[in-house]
Amino acid sequence: MKKILPLFLTFLFFSCAEDDVDTMKLQSVYTEIEITNCQSMSFNITSQFGTGSFTCSGNNYTFTTNTYQASVIENTSFIYQLSIVPSSYNFTSCIDLVTKVYHNNSLYETRNYSIGLPPLSCSEIYGVSEMYSMIAD
Repeated sequence: MKKILPLFLTFLFFSCAEDDVDTMKLQSVYTEIEITNCQSMSFNITSQFGTGSFTCSGNNYTFTTNTYQASVIENTSFIYQLSIVPSSYNFTSCIDLVTKVYHNNSLYETRNYSIGLPPLSCSEIYGVSEMYSMIAD
């Protein structure tokens, strides 16, 4: 019995230890889209926040997406996707886009694109499709 008691006490001590608890953190992500030479074109946009559209006017136009929010386990990754496609393809020249993605109100990444159809020499043909893997903080 004397040999079993220390084993029992050790088991009892460790079985009463508190389990590790994952901490959920609310994450927010949104994108600012800066468009140059937009040719008064309309764009369809899709992301985790849903779908929508906007029409740019003037030579320089800025559109901000709705904020996507999700509760994510701290220090794990989550995906943010964004698609920007013109509603028509009547390009007279390349349309330049700059996307600025913000994670918890801090600039996460900036990307540059140029949209247009051949024979124009643009880097993207039909639109922009982005995917980001972010770490919850």
